[in-house]
Amino acid sequence: MKPLAGIRVLDFGLLTAGANTSAMLGDLGAEVVKIESGAYMDPFRAVGQRDTSPGWWNRSPPFHFTNRNKRGVALNLKHAEGRRLILELAKGCDVVVENFRRGVLERFGLDYAALKAANPRIVLASISSQGDTGPNRLHASYGSTLDATGGMAALTGYADDGLPRISGMDVNYPDQVVSLLAAGLVIAAVMNARRTGRGALLDISQREIASFMIGEEIVAAAADPARRTPSRQGNAQDGVALQRCLRCADGRWLAITLQDEKDEVAWATVIDDVSIDQWAASQDAEAAARVLNDAGIAAAVVKNGMDLIRDRALAGDTLAWLPDGGLVKGMPYRFAGMPLVIERRAPDLGEHTGETLRELLGLDDQALARLAELGVTSAEPERI
Repeated sequence: MKPLAGIRVLDFGLLTAGANTSAMLGDLGAEVVKIESGAYMDPFRAVGQRDTSPGWWNRSPPFHFTNRNKRGVALNLKHAEGRRLILELAKGCDVVVENFRRGVLERFGLDYAALKAANPRIVLASISSQGDTGPNRLHASYGSTLDATGGMAALTGYADDGLPRISGMDVNYPDQVVSLLAAGLVIAAVMNARRTGRGALLDISQREIASFMIGEEIVAAAADPARRTPSRQGNAQDGVALQRCLRCADGRWLAITLQDEKDEVAWATVIDDVSIDQWAASQDAEAAARVLNDAGIAAAVVKNGMDLIRDRALAGDTLAWLPDGGLVKGMPYRFAGMPLVIERRAPDLGEHTGETLRELLGLDDQALARLAELGVTSAEPERI
């Protein structure tokens, strides 16, 4: 039995920040019910999608990465009956995950007060750009803008051009980090709810998390006026003797860190009398990394995604193959003696609506037919 077996999650999570939070809970055994509709589906269904054949919205790779181990239910929140059914589902759930723009749940009458009235033990993980309070609470953002507003972008880039670097839509570093943190917070809140009978509202600000990740720099700047205008150093780092990426003879890059004088002595022994760039330019990257590692120096070849696919040992469990042969993100951790496998591929839009509403709410065929007639459970995208 997986660690979170018996916990049920109602998932409004979108993109990475919300959807990956609930996916991680699903990986650990929670039952996750993802709510979408034809009126509003997870935007990840369209990101990076070049397929235009019928049903293309079910084949987006990013969507499959962040929605594994979930059931898919179509309920239109713009319809009063859809909202009523959400509150009925909440009565049997432990957790709700959402990262809508602020105010959306309130407008639908599904905010924490409404969820708590339906289920006093409910935990609402509310993930947003700036949190639920403050002058910027209604601001929209993506991980790249959070790099900027959280202060991270002020520390990145190179001195020669002075341009900050943001993680970009392909990485969205703050989104990845918040899903790891939020999943842990949810587990703690559920444990507390089961002990006390009281749920919790988790107000999770991605901007605050981005700032937290550079907290040392913020504190240092407060203590040292010279650091109040951060200098961009590329790959260099204060307090480190040398940190660079070197181009090798095979065209690949080698990352090295010389922490202190001891590392510098070891490095000098390896490269002899040539310059650092000359030495790297004469070496195969993989061979150079092995030589430096054997000398006790931190060095590694800069890998790309295809390297991980080719080298199963390198990828570990961070990549996973689905039963149908598809490749998705796996799990960056292991439980000894307890295999964590992907038991469900990401759902088609509304794939499990009927079976889930029958099982969890006891609806019969007549009730389901009525919902379909009203458009409450439509899984046909309204905007393409």
